[in-house]
Amino acid sequence: MKTDIVIAGLSVPGFDALKAIGRRKFAPSGELFALPVKRRGYPKQHAPLYQQAMRDRIVKLPEPERVSLTLAFVDYGDETTEAFVDAFQPFALVRPIMPITDDFEKIPTTAEIRSYQDYLAGEALELRARASQVAEFTNIRNLSPFLLPAGNFESRHHRLMLNALFRNLGTVDDVTKFMRKAAKNFERHHPRVRPPKSDHSCYSDKRLYFCSPGRDRHGYFRHDALGHAAHCVLSARSRFGGSFAHNLHYDCQPVTQLAANYPNCHGTPTPAKPTYVNICPNDYII
Repeated sequence: MKTDIVIAGLSVPGFDALKAIGRRKFAPSGELFALPVKRRGYPKQHAPLYQQAMRDRIVKLPEPERVSLTLAFVDYGDETTEAFVDAFQPFALVRPIMPITDDFEKIPTTAEIRSYQDYLAGEALELRARASQVAEFTNIRNLSPFLLPAGNFESRHHRLMLNALFRNLGTVDDVTKFMRKAAKNFERHHPRVRPPKSDHSCYSDKRLYFCSPGRDRHGYFRHDALGHAAHCVLSARSRFGGSFAHNLHYDCQPVTQLAANYPNCHGTPTPAKPTYVNICPNDYII
């Protein structure tokens, strides 16, 4: 598995401290992405720049390669930070980090630089450990409520669960306990049901039955798919930093009647098949 990390929001001295010891310490199995900021907050172009760089790396990998995407970000407590972090939902595991110095303009001492390098390495290690725990719930053969399409599974409870997981998994005391509790709460509102003429249970938003494809995994989001945003690729490979099977999709049957179209991973209305629609975790319509 490849675990990539974005370390974002570093001042120039913080960025220099990071680069001085190289990628291996922060992403031994993957890639490190970092850009300095010249003032407190995040430039609007940083999120798309990071997404494109992460996307370009992923499409060079074999499609079956499992990928984990993580983000460590300096929290400036402003709207730019909030907008920046939101751009990584739902594919990244996110965790706030401290700046190299409290005073953005201060030149750090040699001791502060060395201490910060150790701190960043520790935060990267923490993210990798947490991503592995998340993968225990996403990198599985059974149906998982955590991989249901964020757009096409129409449920307020589902949206609330995804948002809570995205904002908390990087910092909660117990990742496993938090995810188990989230799944239990979700299933109180969306218990598994059995579609007509089926021997297997699945999740439903009362519009569609989201059924497992079983061994029929020929349809999935491919790296060479045209017309897709970087976000489409990233969301097809990682969920909250947890890797999952590249060829997973849901065989969706209508509860009553199929809609003419369903929004795909970048919002384009896409026709369903005559009697079903196949939807990937990133909302890609096959």
